[in-house]
Amino acid sequence: MLTHNHLFFEQHMRYDHVDHTEIWFLFNIKYKKATREACALPVCTGRENFQIEVSSKMRNHEQKEAIDISSSSKKTAANQLVLICCKIFFSECRSREPLDAIERAAGLDPETVVVSKFEDRAYNRTRFTLVSYVVHDSTGSAIYSPLQQTVIAMVEAAYGTINLELHSGTHPRLGTVDDIVLHPLARASLDEAAWLAKAIAADIGNRFHVPVFLFGAAHPTGRALDTIRRELGYYRPNAMGNQWAGWTLPETLSVHPDEGPTHVSRARGITMIGACPWVGLYNVPIMTADVSVARRIARMVSARGGGLPTVQSLGLVHGEDSIEIACILLEPNQVGADRVQSQVEMLAAQEGLDVEQGYFTDSSPEMIVDKYLSLISGDRA
Repeated sequence: MLTHNHLFFEQHMRYDHVDHTEIWFLFNIKYKKATREACALPVCTGRENFQIEVSSKMRNHEQKEAIDISSSSKKTAANQLVLICCKIFFSECRSREPLDAIERAAGLDPETVVVSKFEDRAYNRTRFTLVSYVVHDSTGSAIYSPLQQTVIAMVEAAYGTINLELHSGTHPRLGTVDDIVLHPLARASLDEAAWLAKAIAADIGNRFHVPVFLFGAAHPTGRALDTIRRELGYYRPNAMGNQWAGWTLPETLSVHPDEGPTHVSRARGITMIGACPWVGLYNVPIMTADVSVARRIARMVSARGGGLPTVQSLGLVHGEDSIEIACILLEPNQVGADRVQSQVEMLAAQEGLDVEQGYFTDSSPEMIVDKYLSLISGDRA
């Protein structure tokens, strides 16, 4: 493990004009992880387990003085790191083979950390949340992030195992790799997230010949995600009134993509990639099978329908006797889950319907940074 960390240091220091302060800081955290493992933990080689013999006194000293990542030091670390969070949404949840392949690809580079995964069988949709760092040159320009190659590896695994023509679910989608969203964390800026989004988009378009549409800060005009979705027919079910199945749109796009061809592979569809400040994904179950009522409630909750500002919402079938009001909170610090929950409950009561407590599909950005730091430091508590 010490060898791996020294290789990490040498690999990143070889770049000309790199900001070495960032590399030293990352190396320091990873060195502490290596020291923890060497001094305190059994090492698994895949063939045998063995325990490195050290005195209890030395082990306690190393853990206490050198490698303990406390709450305060995690806060300090977060204030010094430039981190990007990447959320990738795949159109699959019911088959283990593709998800296992995607997860293996996600683990190929230890510099990228999978901090969470959310699977929804009713929607037939899975989201992976990844975090890694950005390296800058001496002028402050972003030049490298391990996220780029990790995302491309996961995308390649998805295209090799998922056929959109065979996919169906009750959540809208236009691609095997449906959405890729990048958020700045810690000291990162939106410009850095946009730089990475555009680099990933170019890779997907050029390498896999998939049309890619940019949104948010990654697009020259800041185009909103829901704008391009509406242009492409994302919100219109194409099967039985509440299902999305196969590929039914024209194979030649009328809207020119930002990357990749205008011709669409029916097996892969299209991908949307963007960068934006943190958004909350919050779903509220309503106990009804009446889709029309739920969609009416969703319209009245959303800003577009005259409801809550900065909230987008859809009424989606989620199981046999439940429909969800699936919400995107564009500014969760201004209009949060409590207001959404209250609004849905009020509107549902007017229809004589019961509502369950809603839920976020991911952690807060603070919790994600904390988990990232815990994982890279070896703290699994």
